[in-house]
Amino acid sequence: MHKSTLEITTMLPSDAAKAVYETARAHREETEASRKLAPALVNHLTETGLFRMGLPKFLGGWEDNPIEVLKAYEILSSGEAAAGWSAWNNHLACTFGRFLNEESMREIYKDASHVYANSARPEGVAEIVPGGYKINGRWTLVSGCEISDWFALRCLVTGEGLPKTLGPGAKLKLFFIPKEAIEIIDTWHVGGLRGTGSHDVKVEGHFVPEAYAVDFESPVAIDNPYSRLPIGCMNAAGNAAIALGIYKAAMDDLVKICFEKITPGKNPDLRDRDRVQSVVAKSKTLLDASRCQLYNSVSVIWEQAQAGNDYSDIQLADVWSASYQAATTARAMVTEIYAAAGTVALYTKNVIERAHRDVHAVNQHGIVQPHWMNQAGMAYLGLKPTGAMFRI
Repeated sequence: MHKSTLEITTMLPSDAAKAVYETARAHREETEASRKLAPALVNHLTETGLFRMGLPKFLGGWEDNPIEVLKAYEILSSGEAAAGWSAWNNHLACTFGRFLNEESMREIYKDASHVYANSARPEGVAEIVPGGYKINGRWTLVSGCEISDWFALRCLVTGEGLPKTLGPGAKLKLFFIPKEAIEIIDTWHVGGLRGTGSHDVKVEGHFVPEAYAVDFESPVAIDNPYSRLPIGCMNAAGNAAIALGIYKAAMDDLVKICFEKITPGKNPDLRDRDRVQSVVAKSKTLLDASRCQLYNSVSVIWEQAQAGNDYSDIQLADVWSASYQAATTARAMVTEIYAAAGTVALYTKNVIERAHRDVHAVNQHGIVQPHWMNQAGMAYLGLKPTGAMFRI
């Protein structure tokens, strides 16, 4: 049963994720079939606080070393990719709350049973009206919309001489909207990350008070090292951790199959084949290397946050680059694992089959596209990165 009161837990996120792992595994088929997280999995994620890691501690958040959060994403995703994705998606929706004033923050995040969704795509319009804004729009790919209680949705602000279209001078804000104002449109008919329930959502004529509207220049109400972490590259690191979790699950499944699969006739068993042996060794080395580089780059950012220092473009570039490389390495290696496993990987009962679909879906997200490697390269070459989210 959901908790409705806030509790401060000392459990490490990675330990909480280990506790949820078996629940995620046990309900994989239900999550896949229903195209949203199974209720038992939602409950367990809620009870362990894994949906609230991005909040201040007094609201049930983590507020400590972000490496623990990355570990949690990886563990969850190795059990069920949609679970890791949903925890990551909630983290961003909770991170956006740092720009609310404290009263609004306490109101929106007061219930420990609540789940949060977001879309940073400016696919809505917010008309300025007395006391706030009138919201209209339709947003695509809103993960977890069916299980969420609050939505942080980005809009183009219009009125008072502001541009009515996106482009130079356009003003964008994020608006916190309760589920009662949300219409869900069933569009999520996909292969990878099917259990994330990333449907379209629609809002028509809903009033949002000024206090529930923020942008990335809004003051941060609660100042602590965790709330100083940059949103953009840390979100990319989270995406990469999800990909690494899927990668590990596929690698582990290949090893498991190698011990179980006996080839009839004179052909060598799976584990006796040169190609399989090579892929297993390569997989282990690249997984360890990708994880190490990701953690090292995020650790530097965390040290800077604790010291209250500004981040250099090189330090930010290191996280962007490590995130992109980890995510794309995971995709490439899951593809190799899928091919090396042979016909057994075609069957949905095997983890590799789902991992192959899921890791490709994870890599479709805009936060790990080649553009961010170009931005990192600009920093390394002494140029000023121009990406809008590079420093946020």
